[in-house]
Amino acid sequence: KELPLEIMDTPNAIATGMMGRENLNGGMLFIFKEVSERSFWMKDCLIPLDIVFIVKNKVTKVYYNCPPCKENNCKSYYGIANKVLEFPAGKYEIQEGTTLKFTD
Repeated sequence: KELPLEIMDTPNAIATGMMGRENLNGGMLFIFKEVSERSFWMKDCLIPLDIVFIVKNKVTKVYYNCPPCKENNCKSYYGIANKVLEFPAGKYEIQEGTTLKFTD
C-alpha cells in the first residue's frame, strides 16, 4: 500500500507532531540523523495513533491504538529508531520485522 506522508525533520516539526490536530491524511514520518532510543507521547493529540519505530527501513517496534492524552503525565512509547511513523490507529497494518520502502 502507498501511504502519503508528511515529513517531520525540523526540531519544531518533531516537537509539535500531531498536537492539536483533528485528522491526518496518511501518515507523519519523523526523520532523525542517527539511530537512537526515541520516546514519543500523545500529549495534546486529538486522535488515537499507531506509532511505528524504524531502523534503516525495517520496523523494530509498533504500538497500536495509542490513546490521546490531555494530562501532563502521559504514557511514553519507546523504541530504537532513526525514523518514526505515526498514522491514525488501525488504518494500516504494519508489523514488527516488516521492511518499508520510502520514495520521494
